[in-house]
Amino acid sequence: MNTNEIIPGVTLGEPINLSRRRFLASTAVGALVIGFGLPLGTSRVQAATGAAAERGTQVPAFLEIRPDGSVRLLSPFMEGGQGTHTAMAQIVGEELDADPATFIVEAAPPGEAYVVMENGLRITGGSMSVRMSYPTMRRLGALARAMLMQAGAEQLRVPLSELTTQPGRVVHAASGRSLGYGELAGAALDMPVPDPASITLRDPSQFRWIGKPVKRLDAYDKSTGKAQYTIDLKIDGMLHAAVQHAPRLGMTVGSLRNQAQVQAMKGVHSVHTLPGAVAVVAERWWHAKRAVEAIQVEWLEAAADSTVRAMPADFSSDKYRDFLAAQQGPARDDENEGDVAGALASAKTRVEATYHNQYLNHAQLEPPAALARFNPDGTLE
Repeated sequence: MNTNEIIPGVTLGEPINLSRRRFLASTAVGALVIGFGLPLGTSRVQAATGAAAERGTQVPAFLEIRPDGSVRLLSPFMEGGQGTHTAMAQIVGEELDADPATFIVEAAPPGEAYVVMENGLRITGGSMSVRMSYPTMRRLGALARAMLMQAGAEQLRVPLSELTTQPGRVVHAASGRSLGYGELAGAALDMPVPDPASITLRDPSQFRWIGKPVKRLDAYDKSTGKAQYTIDLKIDGMLHAAVQHAPRLGMTVGSLRNQAQVQAMKGVHSVHTLPGAVAVVAERWWHAKRAVEAIQVEWLEAAADSTVRAMPADFSSDKYRDFLAAQQGPARDDENEGDVAGALASAKTRVEATYHNQYLNHAQLEPPAALARFNPDGTLE
């Protein structure tokens, strides 16, 4: 695994080694690499990478259009099973005029270029990925489409105003000619990124994919065992950690009654006390898991001045449900339509019922996991 991502003294136009994070993995000659890592300062990216660039205009950071017409999109959001990567392909593909089925979506690396949410954050959670990035990601697709159309106008030798697009193709209807995005990729590479103010987004009445059912891009790999999860990844000399959390939020670690015995268990490297948790680091995951389950922890209740909203010792879902049901507040009629009161008054039969469900988090089946590596130069991946 080569770690020479940035080569001191490299000049514009020279190749940049980006193999470690595969930013340009599998890129074929002639691709429109609107992808992270292009030499900055050239005309093809200057318009998109200025310090004052509007969010979503840094097209070079996000997209790569390959000669076969497939589209690689680096998503600012993580895919945890909620369909975010497919949604990003739908949104960008709508304005790019490329079928989401032709997209290969991968998680984007760290970087300011990928802060696309309206609230200025870069997170995945709270059902905010689509809601907070929708106009930005649409504009991204529209800018890339405009670059392809500019390249099409030059190759077909026709005015830009006479061109339109069909999924994956730039079309000159008057002459019956068209060019695939893959054919235009090399030429589009040298097109300047247009002024975002010159871009007109599609009217929703013309949508092909936004709001329509499409196949999940990640479903096949996940259902056939091809998908790579954190637990599948390995690096030389790596250790594994397992965590025992406090029984309730707000509790802290008092003492470890049998730390010496756990430390002596097979494969155990070290034991660590964390805020509200204890972790064991070991040579293998199973060793870490068995050891952390064996630790006898004295858990302490949250201090009175704790800033954490501690969970009461007698908390129960039923008790919390009853508490919420007893709360008084202004009525909300947000979804009423028509004469609801009149319809109920004249109904021959009225059914009244209360529904509730247990208090649970919605989460992916695989526990959240992470992989980190300290490099010899002191950096952390």
